[in-house]
Amino acid sequence: MIKLSDYLDYLNNEIIQARKKADENAVMIAKEYAQHEYLKYFKVPRYSLPSVKMDIPIKITDIDADADRNFPLNELKLIQDVNERILVVNKERQLNIQPISTRNIQTEDFKTLLNSVRGGGLETSRLSKTETTTQTPDIKTSPTRAIAATPQKPIEKPIEGTSTEEESTVLRQIYTDVLNRYSLINSKLNNIYIDPNTNSAEDKDKLFINLHVEMEEEGIRIMSYTDKDGKEIEQIIFE
Repeated sequence: MIKLSDYLDYLNNEIIQARKKADENAVMIAKEYAQHEYLKYFKVPRYSLPSVKMDIPIKITDIDADADRNFPLNELKLIQDVNERILVVNKERQLNIQPISTRNIQTEDFKTLLNSVRGGGLETSRLSKTETTTQTPDIKTSPTRAIAATPQKPIEKPIEGTSTEEESTVLRQIYTDVLNRYSLINSKLNNIYIDPNTNSAEDKDKLFINLHVEMEEEGIRIMSYTDKDGKEIEQIIFE
């Protein structure tokens, strides 16, 4: 696992070294031409790479990002969005979750959930082995299966407006989805970590992107001269 910036720096350095070797070889051939009886009258062949284009598939293994979640809460908008989602989920899953009101979002259970979102506890800035997008999990995910996958987590008590453990779990997920939708007000991407090896059998759940890199040739020359005060000055000239 390496940083994307380090990988691009590596590609750039490899191309520079290739051009350097090409120029060194051209100088060697020029010396041979100069010493040859007939070739010294010919132009010395030299080939350059004015442009290098690459399409490289890479695998994103990790993302390091910071997020600011200290957001103002619009209670009316939140209640409306949650209730709309409740209607859809009740119809899809044949549940009987009651619509929420202002009283529901003033409970300690909801405040704990809200603080978790503001502190970034409900979302992660890292890509796990099973995450391939930044979307929240589908609400149709079986709650009993999730509990079985993490037996060390205590079963939370049902929240107001629900009568079964399944309804309580689904309502918490609805709260989470809606809050995450409105929580992020600022984010900063620090680093993207990649793996250039995309042939592993374990890569089926990873996020792949095609990296299009185009590098244009640009030369520089360093000139040294002495000014009127006797100081030696170096000047970089872009060609």
